[in-house]
Amino acid sequence: MAIGSKISLQRLSYVIYEHPDVVKFLTFAEDFGFELAAKSENEEVFFRGYGPDPFLYVARPASGSAPKFHGAGFVARSAIDFQKACNFPGAQLVDVSHRPGGGKMVRITDPNGYVVEIVHGQEERFAPQEGISVVAGGRPQVNGAVQKTRKGVFNRMTSGPSKVHKLGHFGYTTDNYAKTCSWYSSNFNFKASDIVHKQGDPSTEFMSFFHVDLGAEYTDHHCLLVAAHHGSGSGTSIHHSSFEVEDLDTEMMGHSWLASKGYKPMWGIGRHVMGSQLFDYWYDTTGFIIEHYSDGDVVNEECPTIRSAGTPAAIWGPPLPTKWD
Repeated sequence: MAIGSKISLQRLSYVIYEHPDVVKFLTFAEDFGFELAAKSENEEVFFRGYGPDPFLYVARPASGSAPKFHGAGFVARSAIDFQKACNFPGAQLVDVSHRPGGGKMVRITDPNGYVVEIVHGQEERFAPQEGISVVAGGRPQVNGAVQKTRKGVFNRMTSGPSKVHKLGHFGYTTDNYAKTCSWYSSNFNFKASDIVHKQGDPSTEFMSFFHVDLGAEYTDHHCLLVAAHHGSGSGTSIHHSSFEVEDLDTEMMGHSWLASKGYKPMWGIGRHVMGSQLFDYWYDTTGFIIEHYSDGDVVNEECPTIRSAGTPAAIWGPPLPTKWD
């Protein structure tokens, strides 16, 4: 698809999962830092953060006993882009008047069967101008070894879940890697921030971190991660979805809260190389991997795509789990 005909997206907005036990997931969602936004007549449950998106996570009852990742939703950059999405081959216009924020939505299917929902005209939430930290009164300046800028002000924190701001990214593995990357980057304004290739073989890529290209406007380092499937078996599967919190203290307090509730940690806390985020991965009550992150990189059109060979997953943190995918 030519550049002028690409569908421009403004941001990633939400993910959709199917759970065998939605009621059980409700408790986890609250402990993770989501707020209940709405419940629909068809048993869909919508969760929000404190950002502008009317919702950032949709939980549905699984049609059978098997859990499922259904897909993700993005906000169209303009009415023209939404119309382009409506004209995309196989696109379906769907009534979303029952969803928080309303608006219009068109559904497209990617090469692996996941849905890409594109919304326009939603009524956004009023969002605070500053992030919500567990530090009482908001996070003050940090005292360094020499420069002590925080004077007579004390760090006091409240116990509880990490309040989630927004959905930052989702990532999946596929044995359809090249076609998947080409489909997203040729039909939408996705641009790779980082591409990882095999050591000694730059032509063999196996991981791409995509951001939405907003020109001079800065955006998150990645909202979509596509990785080539490796190990036993084949096919495509969701790896994780990641949600932004304000700062490291908020992330650490959320980690302690989830641990105190008996949930299963997956990996963290540490700092990634690609995107630089402070990460904390957990398993939800269904077994899906879900992440808190903070302090991630932002990029714009002046930031070139970086190609690297076999870069480690973390700068620091616990050892990478044996079972990662």
